[in-house]
Amino acid sequence: MKILNTDCIKDTLVDKLTSHKFTNKILLLSKNPTSEVLYYKKAIIKRCEKFAIEYVDYEFTTEKPEEILAYINSYDKEDGYIILAPFGDGKDLALLKDNIEIKDLDAFTYKAQGHAMEGSTESLPQTARAIVRFLEEKYSSLKGKNIVISNKTTTIGKPLAMNLLTKYATVTIITRHTANQKDLIKNADIFISAIGKANFYDKSYFTEGMLVVDVGTTYLDGKIIGDVDYKSLEGMDIEVLTNKRGIGALTTLMLLESLI
Repeated sequence: MKILNTDCIKDTLVDKLTSHKFTNKILLLSKNPTSEVLYYKKAIIKRCEKFAIEYVDYEFTTEKPEEILAYINSYDKEDGYIILAPFGDGKDLALLKDNIEIKDLDAFTYKAQGHAMEGSTESLPQTARAIVRFLEEKYSSLKGKNIVISNKTTTIGKPLAMNLLTKYATVTIITRHTANQKDLIKNADIFISAIGKANFYDKSYFTEGMLVVDVGTTYLDGKIIGDVDYKSLEGMDIEVLTNKRGIGALTTLMLLESLI
């Protein structure tokens, strides 16, 4: 097993952020945050402090959607925001997705999602954009690559699949109801997992020569655990981008890059 990392991309982003003087701020918006949300928010705040970026950490409780919208739109249009999911139900979110006016940093609005579905990498949610950035750095072309994604959300799986299709990859999204999952994954050139189930995928899912990208995060006993059981892959001829020094290391940096 060869463990990969995203250090080179990370260094480029750090240089870009260090050389920029930020005059706008970022809103970190949550509602009843989970432990995973708190962990991610803490990572963003740490980055903000490092690059002297002003941030607003605001947790909503019982506010109505109209009140939330008014609060967000009270900021300058050059300020950016991220809605940390889970955040309300579909009806509440629809109002926000249609009407937020400040800078959308994580493809939350319908407008940004539409651009992402048309293949705009810059309009992708940050985790999906980080995955695309990594794949483009690793491969000269994704044309003809067989890629399987285990995630169907609008923040990772769906926009990522549409973007990769515009690059002429063959893309399959699997869910827990997908039949013959092991066969589909074993036949992939690239497998991307973001299901948030600790050590779910062991060596029985993989074959020699493939690339595994683990984006999963489960907060367990004070540690963040990925979706892939790395220990079971020892001895295999396989490349793995783990959840450490991987996509997560890029996501917060690319989120802040979108403020520029």
